[in-house]
Amino acid sequence: MKRVAVFGGSFDPVHLGHLVPTVGAMETFGFSQVVFIPAYDPPHKRGNLLAPYSHRFAMLALATQPYERFYVSDLEMGRPGPTYTVDTLAAFAAGCHDAELYFLLGSDSFSQISTWHRWEELVDMAHLVVLHRATVWGEELASKIPEKLRQRRIPVKLFAPVPDPPPGTKAVYLLEHEPFPVSASLIRQRLAAGQTISELVPPEVHRWIVKYGLYHQRPYGC
Repeated sequence: MKRVAVFGGSFDPVHLGHLVPTVGAMETFGFSQVVFIPAYDPPHKRGNLLAPYSHRFAMLALATQPYERFYVSDLEMGRPGPTYTVDTLAAFAAGCHDAELYFLLGSDSFSQISTWHRWEELVDMAHLVVLHRATVWGEELASKIPEKLRQRRIPVKLFAPVPDPPPGTKAVYLLEHEPFPVSASLIRQRLAAGQTISELVPPEVHRWIVKYGLYHQRPYGC
C-alpha cells in the first residue's frame, strides 16, 4: 500500500526548516505524496496577526513547485473557524482510502499534542512522523507527551529502512536528522528589523515577501 503524508501548519511563512526535513522524511518513508495544508484559522494562533491565507497558500505553492511529490491543498480554505487539525485530517482521510496515512509535525508541536483539540482521535487516524526541532528532543520531549504516545515511539534514522508498526496500531516515528535552525517567528523578526532572510527561504518565497511587503509593517496595495 502506498504511503501518503500530510503536513499541516500556518506556514507564516514557509521556510527551509519546513522543506529540508520533509524531503528527508519523504525519502526515508518512501511517500508517494506529501500534501501541505495551510491552516485557514489556526486555533493556537487566534489573536495573532497572520499574513492573509491567500499569501501563505501562494508562498507554499511556489516553495513546493520544484518537488515532484509535494502538493498543496486548500482543504481548510473558507471553513468557519477555528480550523482544527483533527477535522482537517478526517476530511483528508475520507478521500484517501487506498493509502497508509502519515501526519508530519515538528517536535515543538508534538511536545504540546495533549493541548490539541480531540488529540486522542487525531493520533488514531494516522501514523505520526515527528521532525527534529532544535528546541525540544530526546528525554525532554518524552517527558512532555502522554504515556499513550510514549509507548508508540519508534526511532528512525534518516534514509534507513522504516519498520512497520504492529498490525492495527498507529506509530509515532521519531525521525533523527540534523535540526534546521530556523523558524517562521525568526524570519518575521528579521524582516521587521530590516535584516536579510534570503538564505532561510526559497528564492521564490523571498521575492513574494518583498513584492507584497509581507511582515514589513506596511499595508499591501494602494
